[in-house]
Amino acid sequence: MKTLFIITLFISTIAIGQTKVDLTNSKEMLIGEWKFVKVIDQAGNEVKQIKRNLKVPNLEPITINASGPDIIVNSDGTYTKIFTPKNSDTGNWRIKSNKEVEYEMVIPIDSRQGRMIIQTQKIFPDKKWKKDGKGNFLDASTDTIIALSKTTMKVVYEKEYVLVYKKVSK
Repeated sequence: MKTLFIITLFISTIAIGQTKVDLTNSKEMLIGEWKFVKVIDQAGNEVKQIKRNLKVPNLEPITINASGPDIIVNSDGTYTKIFTPKNSDTGNWRIKSNKEVEYEMVIPIDSRQGRMIIQTQKIFPDKKWKKDGKGNFLDASTDTIIALSKTTMKVVYEKEYVLVYKKVSK
């Protein structure tokens, strides 16, 4: 009986250790190409659409399709998030904490979005954007990863949902 208890305790310890996310020790597991699979709610049910209340007077909540970008995390510290074939973000990534990855998008100053930021800064001079050494704008966001294995990644989305990814093997 004592042996059975020890074996059960050992297996439980191994299983718990596999689900715990610690990016500081799992950096290599994060690197690769991640394909978006689905969005799930807290009960594990797949979600196709999400209602968002923008908290604007007289504006009804909007409905958005529940989706996520495909993500390529490179070993050189760069990334690409692909939202559509014509819409992607690129920049640099870093591990922010044991469960968080920060993605810092680089917005070229001479791009359409860069020119829009310049015009916006003229209207709102107190709004300052961080820039890199080349004068490009930087916009950072943070993903909280709640599960990571060699084949699956789960990322918090809109606080109430989870983006599920599968790693693409090459």
